[in-house]
Amino acid sequence: MKHYCFGYVGFCKLASPKEICRTTDTPRMYKNIYILFILIIIFSACKKEDETDNPVLPSFFILHPGDSSLVQIGELVKIETEITGFGEDARVSFSVDNSQLSEDLEEPFNFYWDTETWAEGSYTIRADAYEPGTLITDKITIILIDTIIPPQAPVAIISISPQTGNTDSIYSFDASGSYDYEDDIEDLLFRWDFDGDGSWDTEFSGDEIFLHKYSHPNNYEVRMEVMDTDGMMSDTLDNLLVLHSGVQGACQGFVSLPHGGQVYHTVSIGEQCWLRENLNIGLMINDSIGMTDNDTIEKYCYDNDTANCDKNGGLYQWHEMMEYFPLQGAQGICPQGWHIPTDEDWKELEAFVDTEYDIYDPIWDETMFRGFDAGKNLKSLLGWHEGGNGNNLHDFKALPAGFWEQGANFSSEGMEAHFWSSAHDVGANGLKRMLSYDEDKIYRSYHWDESAISIRCIKD
Repeated sequence: MKHYCFGYVGFCKLASPKEICRTTDTPRMYKNIYILFILIIIFSACKKEDETDNPVLPSFFILHPGDSSLVQIGELVKIETEITGFGEDARVSFSVDNSQLSEDLEEPFNFYWDTETWAEGSYTIRADAYEPGTLITDKITIILIDTIIPPQAPVAIISISPQTGNTDSIYSFDASGSYDYEDDIEDLLFRWDFDGDGSWDTEFSGDEIFLHKYSHPNNYEVRMEVMDTDGMMSDTLDNLLVLHSGVQGACQGFVSLPHGGQVYHTVSIGEQCWLRENLNIGLMINDSIGMTDNDTIEKYCYDNDTANCDKNGGLYQWHEMMEYFPLQGAQGICPQGWHIPTDEDWKELEAFVDTEYDIYDPIWDETMFRGFDAGKNLKSLLGWHEGGNGNNLHDFKALPAGFWEQGANFSSEGMEAHFWSSAHDVGANGLKRMLSYDEDKIYRSYHWDESAISIRCIKD
């Protein structure tokens, strides 16, 4: 009987067989199975050894601050590290000039060095990462200085897009290029004067980008002011050319018009032409006196102060507004050629300025708050409670004039804007719109017609 032995020579190398052992009487099938079994063992051994050929080696180093960093005495310095390849038992200790100050047991392995009591000079920060059998050290130098560096004002930089447009264009005013030597961009505050009239159109806020639309063509001087956390400010100017509207016939010839001793401006929104200001016509009467059907247009001023009418317009009861002629779409106390907006006029405006729902959406037939952002896009940039300002995207400039109601007296200035429509139910309620400081949508409901609220006129 002949015998052959099969084996392999060398480390994980399938060399030529040194010996082949077999019995001439062994069936061929068993010989093949035996050879396959040996090959599987060899392959497994090679795979295991390959897996250990490239183990993940431990590493550890100081990420921040950089070597030879200058630090003002009194600052709290954060020493950040990065560790890889260590096990769960890894520990890190920190020392300053070989004096151990901290040992951290859990990630992230960071150390805060309070330099308040340290003297001016150069210090070695050492970080040791260790576990049984492994120790890795990294060092940096930090130089403490006692020179007080005065804070510097931020640098204001603006970008306007598009650089030239018309009264249909929506402009993006971007302040994100601004910077400060002490503060991050996220800590800076910005405010804007879009038309260069010397009055700020926005309050200070952290918003780096504002959208704005102009109602009148002009070569505008745009001003932006930036403020840092030290209260230091700087500003910058840029010019913007705004051309006539590309929509022919929209408010053409009606840039402004006089009415009742006031001058009003117009704004084109979609196919509509609205007055840009709340109506302020008539004689102020005290709110203890009811409005009556006489030859005098009467109004309330918030808190019985004429300055509030000058700022936000008058407040009118529904019948006084309609001049006691309750026909939807009537002129009422609006200028000749203009009328009190109908419910359909309001729906068309809402749908045009809303970014989610169009004019055909049945949501506009609903009551209460509806739409997506119509209210936000109509609200003015300033004057709303708790920063609830709008973006005045279409220059409608809805002001939070509040309202008057018997029993509640004057209420909600700075918080709400209420506007009548010429629609009325069969009872004692007129249909109104309301915008709120804490809501982006716009509210539609019937309201007691003896309440006094704001009025906007729309061109016939």
